[in-house]
Amino acid sequence: MILGSAQSGGTKPLKFWSVFTDAFSKAECTQLTDIFDRSAALDGGLVAGRFDQKVRQSALVWLPEDESCAWVETRLARLVADANKQVFQYALEGFEEQLQIAAYGPGHYYDWHIDRGQGRTAGRRKLAISVQLTVPEHYDGGALELNADGRPFQAPRAQGTAVIFAATTLHRVAPVISGLRHSLVAWTHGPAFI
Repeated sequence: MILGSAQSGGTKPLKFWSVFTDAFSKAECTQLTDIFDRSAALDGGLVAGRFDQKVRQSALVWLPEDESCAWVETRLARLVADANKQVFQYALEGFEEQLQIAAYGPGHYYDWHIDRGQGRTAGRRKLAISVQLTVPEHYDGGALELNADGRPFQAPRAQGTAVIFAATTLHRVAPVISGLRHSLVAWTHGPAFI
């Protein structure tokens, strides 16, 4: 696990995210992209309850909630538990939204945004998880960038890498120049911050 951090007034560094290399194997990444390929993809332009292609252009599918995909949520739950113990120490209650596979082709992007929203469910998002499913040589552009402290961080692009960060962290997927980038996206939820 790699922890993203910045110095804080000469004390312990603040930590903003966790990176888990090899969180998913090549075969598991392929299994997930195959699910995407077999599914009817939806327009991924939904932002804050409305479609806004000035903010987001992508395609997405919702991972089936059945026995064949139960292992994915189990894996993510373990990663989240490790990251939460090491970095965030949030009160978490679990996954309240279906897991999502997003695809970004040429010209697709998701501009700077946060994942914690206004709705009953989106307002309970505490941690966001993004897993790189595509081999980095198969696309140009499309970097996941996080900006928790005014200094953007480019997440590692290695296939199978998971990045976990607070749902209030500003982040984006830079425009894809060529190829196709797939990622698994999920959120863990919990009670309001007090």
